Amino acid sequence: MVKIDLNLKCVVFDMMVGGHDISYCYQCGRCNDDCPVSARWGSRYNPKDIVLFSALGYKEALFAAVKRDSFVLWGCTACETCDEVCPSGIHITDIICLLKNAAVAAGAAPAYYYDSSKAIMDAGMAIPVQAAIEKRRETLGIGASPKIPVDEVKTIMQATGADKLIEIGGTKK
Repeated sequence: MVKIDLNLKCVVFDMMVGGHDISYCYQCGRCNDDCPVSARWGSRYNPKDIVLFSALGYKEALFAAVKRDSFVLWGCTACETCDEVCPSGIHITDIICLLKNAAVAAGAAPAYYYDSSKAIMDAGMAIPVQAAIEKRRETLGIGASPKIPVDEVKTIMQATGADKLIEIGGTKK
């Protein structure tokens, strides 16, 4: 039995209503047809289905699919191609961002998301600069990597609650 999350459904429909306009997804498939990720990965990534599942309030079913294959949701690169080609003017990327945020808050994001976020909080960047990169920068004459104000990054992550979300994800492993 599929559960309906009325809160998600309401939030998504609110995103589709702007002023006097209501943008409803007619499932035409333009978002899939023009999406570079969908073009490469086919049915593994499908923005049309993400919009449908979210508009129907099928959050639990969507998160179950994400649990089987995180690429279902996290394949989106936020290029906004789908937004540009949608004949209904739906901001599909915003819906996907909403769902990603909900997944993070529920501790349902892929482990690499939490790992990268923790690395950013600890080092100020997801992939710390290594000696080989510094050597290459020197060879190219572009100087040393800029110093990241790690304390400021930590302060921002704590002020926004991102540090707590990282903890939630860390306990789900």
